[in-house]
Amino acid sequence: MNVTLRLHDDAMSDEDIQELTIELKNSVNQETDLTAQLPEEAGGIGTRGDAVTIGQIILAAVGGGGAIVALMPVLQTYFARKPSIKIELDMGDSRTLKFEAEHMRPEQIQQTFQDVKQLVESGIDKGNG
Repeated sequence: MNVTLRLHDDAMSDEDIQELTIELKNSVNQETDLTAQLPEEAGGIGTRGDAVTIGQIILAAVGGGGAIVALMPVLQTYFARKPSIKIELDMGDSRTLKFEAEHMRPEQIQQTFQDVKQLVESGIDKGNG
């Protein structure tokens, strides 16, 4: 199952968003068992990339819910560093999760990710993941 991650920040240029996207992709690959890659249309560092794919990462995972659970610590770190970012996870089956943390304190961000993790894990236990 593939999950599409979309990263947004209205205050950042397309180039800065794509650079942050590449950094996030590398973090996911280093810190989780997920396989993260940029869509083929997206350019690398120094290239503009297709406007549709800027800020996108394709995540390959064995289980639907497992991908989200594995991502939580990585995403939490990025929100702590840059709370103005917005992250959307398209599960590929009409389910979408959206995260925004701009007006949240660090402990609220942490609690939100813990709640999402528990929600996703309970769905896996019931055979929905």
